[in-house]
Amino acid sequence: MKHRIILLLISIVLITNVRAQDCKPDSSKRERITTANVPNDYSCYMEMTRGWHKYYGSGALIHPRVIITAGHNLAYFPFVKRLPFFLFRGTRKVDLYFGSIDNKTYKAQTSLKLKTGKNKFFKSAYWINAKINRDFSIIILPDSSLFKKAGGCYKFMPLKPDELPGADLHLTGSPGDKDLFEMWTQETKNFSIIDSSLRYDLFTVVRNSGSPVWVKKDDMIRLAGVHSRGFTNCNGAVLINNETYNQVVEWCKKSGIEL
Repeated sequence: MKHRIILLLISIVLITNVRAQDCKPDSSKRERITTANVPNDYSCYMEMTRGWHKYYGSGALIHPRVIITAGHNLAYFPFVKRLPFFLFRGTRKVDLYFGSIDNKTYKAQTSLKLKTGKNKFFKSAYWINAKINRDFSIIILPDSSLFKKAGGCYKFMPLKPDELPGADLHLTGSPGDKDLFEMWTQETKNFSIIDSSLRYDLFTVVRNSGSPVWVKKDDMIRLAGVHSRGFTNCNGAVLINNETYNQVVEWCKKSGIEL
């Protein structure tokens, strides 16, 4: 009985903390990136082709041959996933631009054809019951030439919850209310960890999907999350915890990569 009461009190505190977070995303706090800098050089503007249509998003380099982005950027559409037509089977081609400032200025560029299980990996059922912890995917690059041009990558390792409180949380990506190829960034201290996700008041719109959410810690640019979507009043990302990290490690091993 005593343990049940303690658990009930803990639950009440957690629920209170979630409800207490007041998110009011403000687009005016974003800053456009106009010169080469880190970590923008490690962040990418993405043009994805499904069938004959193009879609746009963001991503991050986490290894000389690995890019991470939102699962729904690469996966199939939920409502047509069982149809055999190739145009519905997710992203089949992607154009990547790292360190992008505009359509003439970027640090590195490559184009890839994608095949699930070969150089494209994602978790299924990412859309069911708002399973934000499943909304991430990776692209395997054929070599490290893009990495050499970008000059580095985000530090990718599982973050412990006690490492984040008090830190400045940043988001860098290509927002859909701005011109193509433009990259914008914003920071906040107003964030919380809920289950396997980050919730924050950073302003995001379509095309921010897959944007790296990062912190600077011990002189390293560390990936903390991958932006997924908005919620009732906050925006949210997949948290780079042990579960997320181990899944990426498993995918990489299938391509002969030791993360």
